Amino acid sequence: MSVSKPSEKASIEHVTLAARLANAEAKVRSDPAQFPYRWELFQLLCVLGHWERAVQQLQVCARQQPEQLATAHACRDLIRAEKARAKVFAGEVAPGFVIEPLPWVQGLVDALSLSARGDIDSADRVREAALDDAQSVDARFEQTHVEWISDSDSRLGPVCEIITAKHYRWLPLADIARWQVERPATMLELVWAPCTLTLRDNSNVRGFLPARYPSSPDDGDALRLGKRTAWREVGTTAVIGMGRKTWATSAGDFSVFELAACEFGIGSNNEPSKETHALG
Repeated sequence: MSVSKPSEKASIEHVTLAARLANAEAKVRSDPAQFPYRWELFQLLCVLGHWERAVQQLQVCARQQPEQLATAHACRDLIRAEKARAKVFAGEVAPGFVIEPLPWVQGLVDALSLSARGDIDSADRVREAALDDAQSVDARFEQTHVEWISDSDSRLGPVCEIITAKHYRWLPLADIARWQVERPATMLELVWAPCTLTLRDNSNVRGFLPARYPSSPDDGDALRLGKRTAWREVGTTAVIGMGRKTWATSAGDFSVFELAACEFGIGSNNEPSKETHALG
């Protein structure tokens, strides 16, 4: 799935998001029929995490330009997946999976549920055991080889988040042969980065990588725009990210767009999962 985009400026002006939002709202009020004005407003609402308002603007965009209906449907699916993602990290629901999860992946999900119930000690025990059992994988990017790679947010560990086939899903890095992530050209791609994952069985999974960690109302502009990453700790095992997603490696941390092209399992004999794909 890919999202076609109306022409727009890719740069982010050095003004606050609140000021940009007020300006976009004023332009829409002054000329409601101007599709570019409403599209800009929609994207700003996504960056700010105002999902209900974003969907409302998306519906108007689709009515104004029916040829953008497929784009509108794809964006609606991204918003629904992002809302589901927030529930996953809140311990309310389990994520979907590209491949049926191994026990250690389920352990990471269980740790989120335990943490949500306030049982931090049990969450720490379950998460520590899951990370100990997790399949490690090496990687190569831009002529750099690293012995291991993992999401810098320990709630995920060596798991890739992807929105594909209309749903938010998890996939162990050990099941990926390589990926290609598009660098952001629009505000929307600061939230969801188009990507193609090639699995170890050579099948391709196309979708979107969440480019930010789940946001909160207290996040400042730099975090929402993915200009920086901040961290907080809960218990002894949960290192929780805010802002731009980053990958921890044996050579240090790298942002999601610094690893736009990456190969996995270069120096190992990783076997693809024997489970069937769970898309649908």
